[in-house]
Amino acid sequence: MSTPLLITGFHRSGTSAVARVLQHRGLDLGTNLLGAEPSNPYGHFEDIDVIAMHDAALAAHDLTWKSPTPCPRPAGSLTDDIARYIEQRTSTPHDLWGIKDPRLCLFLGQWLTALPQAKVVVVVREPGAAIDSLHRRHAQRYVDTRHSDPTDLAFWQDPDLGLRLWIHYHEQLLAALPGTSVVVNFEDRSGIEALPQTLNDRWGLPFRTGDVSQLDADLGRRPSKPIEVRDGSLIDSALDVWGKLLISP
Repeated sequence: MSTPLLITGFHRSGTSAVARVLQHRGLDLGTNLLGAEPSNPYGHFEDIDVIAMHDAALAAHDLTWKSPTPCPRPAGSLTDDIARYIEQRTSTPHDLWGIKDPRLCLFLGQWLTALPQAKVVVVVREPGAAIDSLHRRHAQRYVDTRHSDPTDLAFWQDPDLGLRLWIHYHEQLLAALPGTSVVVNFEDRSGIEALPQTLNDRWGLPFRTGDVSQLDADLGRRPSKPIEVRDGSLIDSALDVWGKLLISP
């Protein structure tokens, strides 16, 4: 049986850039993938069906991906949805297959229960940079869609929302993260370049080696200004989580 790979990390942390590298080296991420947009010009590399499953699980409890609140377990019909999805993906054999979604941070436990052989790749980015990128994405979306989605304003209506989400996602992730995970830092460009070989060496996966021309030019870019928060206690919480992420196996 092939080893599935689960790629996750907080929104705007470089998960798409890492997924692009691994897809280029042989990882099958599915055929129904979310397309490109200005903030992700190469694509998101996320299976639309997986996004829908996760969003439905959150909606069953009146939550969204922007809710800094743990989703009760069991999360709706997610367990059955995961089983059906795995059956569909494994009906056609692949040497390397996997999924990528930031929402995996919130539901990693359910996926690992269904796929105990799965390996996990976590992409981390320091909170100031991730939140700055998140703010810029939703500002651009609000303009581009002619203000059609008022939820894009959530990060300005609640200035601390971005940091609370960053903390929440990573706390949920750390609670479920197995010892077989690999954590890669968005700012470590050489580490991302070497990631296919690292995964081959760590887990015996058959990633192809080769050039790194598909690396995103934004890898390692820092924000132009520090993130501002109203609740100063969030800074201590974020620093604590950041330290735990950096020492994760």
